[in-house]
Amino acid sequence: MDSFVLAASLLGLACVAGGVLLVLFLRKSKAPEPRPRSAQTVTMLFQDGILIDANDQIWSLLPDLPSSPTWGDIRPLLLPVAPDLPETPCPTQISADASRMGLTISKEGTTFRVTLAPPIAAGDEWFITKHSGAFASHMQSAVMRAPGLIWCLTEQGELIWGNDAFMLYARAYGGAHSFADHMVQETSPDTRRSKRVKLTSDDLKPYLSRWLEVTVEETETGLIHFATGIDAVMRAEAAQQNFVQTLSKTFANLTTGLAIFDRDRRLVLFNPALVDLSKVPIDFLSARPAMFEFFDKLRDYRIMPEPKNYDDWRERMAKLVAAACDDRFRETWTLASGQTFDITGQPYPDGAIAFLFNDITAEVSLTRGFRAELDTLQSVIDTMDDAVAVFDPQGTLTVCNTAYADLWNVDPDACIPETTIVEATQSWKSAFHPSPVWPELRDFVTSTTERVSWDSELRGKDGREVVCRVDPICHGATLIRFCFRPRQRDARPEAEGLQIVSA
Repeated sequence: MDSFVLAASLLGLACVAGGVLLVLFLRKSKAPEPRPRSAQTVTMLFQDGILIDANDQIWSLLPDLPSSPTWGDIRPLLLPVAPDLPETPCPTQISADASRMGLTISKEGTTFRVTLAPPIAAGDEWFITKHSGAFASHMQSAVMRAPGLIWCLTEQGELIWGNDAFMLYARAYGGAHSFADHMVQETSPDTRRSKRVKLTSDDLKPYLSRWLEVTVEETETGLIHFATGIDAVMRAEAAQQNFVQTLSKTFANLTTGLAIFDRDRRLVLFNPALVDLSKVPIDFLSARPAMFEFFDKLRDYRIMPEPKNYDDWRERMAKLVAAACDDRFRETWTLASGQTFDITGQPYPDGAIAFLFNDITAEVSLTRGFRAELDTLQSVIDTMDDAVAVFDPQGTLTVCNTAYADLWNVDPDACIPETTIVEATQSWKSAFHPSPVWPELRDFVTSTTERVSWDSELRGKDGREVVCRVDPICHGATLIRFCFRPRQRDARPEAEGLQIVSA
């Protein structure tokens, strides 16, 4: 009996165990356990063209994109992984194989669902791995084919790698390591700043630059060097320097003082004449003073008129700068020392201003002396009793005395610039009896042939006799005098001017 009970118990246990195994088998076959989410498809959901939902792998690629990225923002980031993505989302389906992923785009109203399926036998992190690999491949290709030299060194200066441009230059220095050592020597000791290096190898190809500007960046993997050819920059700087030297040599021979201020209103160029005229120390000018400092120094050395009010003078200097910028500045400074300066301000390209200082003391003295001589000459002829007038070769009245003005009732200041010999003879003949002298007088004044002095007697309509004396003088001018003969005893004693009567 006990044996039967024991056997029955064992049989029941076996049945229960078999049932459990059967249930587990059926559950496994009907509902297989899903793969981890990271190894499944990557899905993006767009509504009205804006990404509203996606896997974590997608969001990790978008740190620099707007908060509501569009298809146009997402597509460039996915092209390294999925080159089959269309420019605009449209329903499509591409099956995955061992080398590429599958792509499915479906549309429901205004919503697009984009699904990327992993390639066959892809790992759990297939999307991030593939994207990182594609990005690294593109970066490596860009670095290796960059036109500038790029190479990486350890902290000890040993070469780790170099791009194609680096290797091209390295051939002229016996190999990559030799070239790297040479660049380390040229850029030491300060390798953390940009530095210009000149290559002197005779094996450099003609198309390779001989001047490089090297910049070093420190990274976790080593010191990355970037070098760019700057031959064109060096030639431009040399040409600019030669041009400045040529200008300096040219300005050095000028007697006009020159001061050029840049856009920051600092003195950038001056010539020796400025030092001679202003007496300002050359070390002060070489220190590139500001514009107001320069004019303050001129004021200290009494090279400009002393202002009555310093604040007003500063305001005037500000207006001076504004006028010079518009090419409207020109002043004459008369100094207590007797010197006279003509100051001109002119604008130059890029906001620069040039001031020209001319010492016109000699010209002013000459002008004053000439003016004094004219005043003396005028005083002399004004003392003459005869009416005197001078005409130039073109027949224009240039000088007359007081007796002439009183005789013909004219204003010298008004008539001299405008009266011609034709107009004058018309006025003269109206005061005299008819005479053939007037046409002859007009021809004589404007004649270019050799001339001699002559005179003619005239009788005024008031009864007085007048001698018209004509003398050729220097530079083709003609002096005409009206000389009055003394009156007869029975004539009236008072001296009256000729009465002009219409002919």
